[in-house]
Amino acid sequence: MKILTWNCSMRFRDKIDRVLPVGADILVIPECESPEKWKGKNEEKGIQQFIWEGDNPNKGLGVFNMNGDFQIRVHPSYNKLFRYIVPLEVSGKENFILFAVWSQLANTKYESYIGQIFHAINFYEELLQKPCFIVGDWNSNKVFDHIKRVGNHTTVVNLLQAADIESGYHFFFNEEHGMETKPTHYFWRKQERAFHLDYIFASRAFLNSMKHFEVGNFEEWIKLSDHMPVMAELV
Repeated sequence: MKILTWNCSMRFRDKIDRVLPVGADILVIPECESPEKWKGKNEEKGIQQFIWEGDNPNKGLGVFNMNGDFQIRVHPSYNKLFRYIVPLEVSGKENFILFAVWSQLANTKYESYIGQIFHAINFYEELLQKPCFIVGDWNSNKVFDHIKRVGNHTTVVNLLQAADIESGYHFFFNEEHGMETKPTHYFWRKQERAFHLDYIFASRAFLNSMKHFEVGNFEEWIKLSDHMPVMAELV
């Protein structure tokens, strides 16, 4: 099974061909346009299901099921207060919970970005006890812990670790949070303004079956987006 996330910087319908060769079963795409914008193009690309959440039809959070062996539906406990952290039930040859993430500004700076994820993981505590993935653009890293939030990056990482959930990147490459050598975001698309903001967190059983993890490189992807695609492959 392969899971890929990529903040595509809008107009994913014109960029999807660049990620299709990866052969991912599930795509989590922040800054994706709504299904109405696709005008049937999704059917041409072999998309089995397209779930979208957002307030702006040009820029929301898209989840694409590319594998007919899976079925995905929004979990009935979904709370729209947390923007955007969407719990999904995935069933088929694998059964798990998938949290699709594109963390956003909230009503206050104190509760924005990682603060939204902090609130969400506390609200969805029971779902986190099931096999799960938490995938997408977190807009967060340990280097921003100094910004006063309701819960900072390290706090969230520690809470998830207590539930036996960890970042696939850090598990696979044996790196520490805040010390990443492979950036996923280039601020203003400048190579010297590099950060690691996009993640595939997973329950321990999935981490133990991970055979490959990859972050896209600057030269190949920067003309398409200021974020790099992130992909995990499991046995």
